[in-house]
Amino acid sequence: MRTCPVSGSEAWEPVYSSVGGRIMTGDQRIVSGRLAKLICPASGVVANELAFSPDELEVLYGREYELNTLGREEHFFYTPQGIVARSQVFFEWVVPHLPENFDSLLEIGCGEGNLLARIAARYPERNCAGFDGSHKAAQLARAKGLKVEQCIIDGERPIPTADVFLLVNVIEHIEDIPLLLACLRNSLSERGRLIFCLPIQDYGGYDVFFAEHVWHFTADQFACILRRNGLTIVHSDTEHAINHGIGLFVCEKSAGEAPPVATAYSDVIRQNVAVWRDRFRQLDDYVTAHRFGRVAIFGAGEVATLFLTFTSLARCNIVACIDDTKSPGEEKHGIPIYGSEWLTEHQVDCLFLTVNQKYHARIRDKLRDVAVRIHAIY
Repeated sequence: MRTCPVSGSEAWEPVYSSVGGRIMTGDQRIVSGRLAKLICPASGVVANELAFSPDELEVLYGREYELNTLGREEHFFYTPQGIVARSQVFFEWVVPHLPENFDSLLEIGCGEGNLLARIAARYPERNCAGFDGSHKAAQLARAKGLKVEQCIIDGERPIPTADVFLLVNVIEHIEDIPLLLACLRNSLSERGRLIFCLPIQDYGGYDVFFAEHVWHFTADQFACILRRNGLTIVHSDTEHAINHGIGLFVCEKSAGEAPPVATAYSDVIRQNVAVWRDRFRQLDDYVTAHRFGRVAIFGAGEVATLFLTFTSLARCNIVACIDDTKSPGEEKHGIPIYGSEWLTEHQVDCLFLTVNQKYHARIRDKLRDVAVRIHAIY
């Protein structure tokens, strides 16, 4: 039985159960399975119904996980100032909050070391190292000259003392968060800092549908967890200009015993789930009403994977995925990827925009001279 890390309650209610026999992972794989999420009525926190066993974690993260294991920067942001690598965004976000004159930094869940390599290059005289559960990612990181050990850090085993522990989009994967926080706190030097980045649900994100994200919190709920576990938040940021939907929390050890912390209740995540279920239903209705012959999708990212997993879009005759950021010859879930010029030579009945809505206006402008019906899926 799960214990809510915000309320301490063991009472849970169903909040989402998938149909169709497909689930989506955070590294954008679509696999067979059933997604079941529960909500804690006392806090509004959402969690996976079933816990991962150690053997399942080894298969998931040690062998199968693909995010940050491909030998290249795992994601790029497209901004008015140009393309920015994900690791550069996190580097610029995190570095100002590192303790002055720190000696050692450990990144938990460092992947192939894209962020860790930037930090190590900035501080060549410091001891910067990492852990990652993926055998492939750890090997790639070591090939870059980084000190990275393959290991799933879950709080069960001691870890070396460090001045900084850095966890970027990791804590939401941890089954027993208080256990891990106690382990990190015990291993943190007295002058040290714990730095977390994680998805927060305040802005309507869709990672609640990722199968391996165990927990889903608002910013206030996660802050409550940190305080309950003997940590003082010295800085937080939930409104990054580029990295939307991610929160940054910089913590130090609390002096003395942790004071009582009131449960941070919010119904935001339940409402968020309802909004996305409506979006899935609306797309299903649109597809059913039109019965297109040949269709294409624009965008080979998470949004495409999300809707291909949880709607009838995957049952359409999708002949192309349009994405100007990918190399020729690549595929997205078996769909061939082409640049936008493909649309000038090939006819489709509808082009579904399977990208974040912030890019829709730019795409429509790019395709203004192309004779194609465009439908934004949300």
